[in-house]
Amino acid sequence: MHHWGKPVAAFCIAATLALIGARVQAAPTAAAPPPLEARRVSLTSVDSKGGKATALYGVWIKARKSLNSKGPYPTVIALHGCGGLYSMVRDGKGEFTPRHLAMARVLTDAGYNVLFPDSFTPRGRRSTCQDTVAQREISAMNRRFDVQAAMHWVTSQPDVDVKRVALLGWSHGASTLLASINLAETDVAVRKIQPRAAVAFYPDCRPYAKSGEAFKPAAPLLILMGENDDWTPPQACEAIEQKMQGSDTEIALRLYPDTYHDFDAPGLPVHVRMDVAGVGKRGEGVTSGGNPDARSQAYRSMLNFLDAKLNY
Repeated sequence: MHHWGKPVAAFCIAATLALIGARVQAAPTAAAPPPLEARRVSLTSVDSKGGKATALYGVWIKARKSLNSKGPYPTVIALHGCGGLYSMVRDGKGEFTPRHLAMARVLTDAGYNVLFPDSFTPRGRRSTCQDTVAQREISAMNRRFDVQAAMHWVTSQPDVDVKRVALLGWSHGASTLLASINLAETDVAVRKIQPRAAVAFYPDCRPYAKSGEAFKPAAPLLILMGENDDWTPPQACEAIEQKMQGSDTEIALRLYPDTYHDFDAPGLPVHVRMDVAGVGKRGEGVTSGGNPDARSQAYRSMLNFLDAKLNY
């Protein structure tokens, strides 16, 4: 298990955030954005329903203050995928991946606080992508308790508007998001404070796609994924969308052509991964890689969706 010092400066994220932030800006000649106000926070979760208490970490990044907004601010809880939060961890210090850095910049620039819970490092894991489903002790169903811990923490903060909290997740984190908003689960249904919106980047929708499987979202849901995704195929999410037609809760699915898993990862070339267990066609691996156009469209859809649901 890694042990980190108190300041988030230990993550080496200040300079990297500025670098990524500059890339996210529309104008290539724009000045480097100011560093983000980030710190590590402590969360208390459990490892399974009724399990023992588990100490987790989170990275808390505050919204950039606006002249038009004095707070408290809307807040997004962002859930990492099976690759974890960090592009590298060295000497107990982690550095955010470009995807998480870019999202932190986009959301805080738009006026949202962001909490990135770390479900892996405190449990002694960097990544679970290579694990089979049977080997994954940190499952999407178990991680929903991490989400409840994050909800409890953010709603206790003075600069958070408890009526304007959203969930966001990527891949395994997006699958966690689906489990975390499913009112068919008793522990979700009894939660006093529910998110007002949820945004899932390329989740695995298969557990909820079957007609007999109960899925009742606690919040409006936006799903963003590539048409060519062979890691978490979109057909299952399309089945959920069909199943939920006429429901009281909005579900919107956006599919991007010629686009694969991880399409919003800045600078990631399209490549085939042979190290991901239990998915894709046998022996052929799965495809992963960025698509800047799809990423730009998805960010726009995400921001419009969050604005409509949270900034009423």
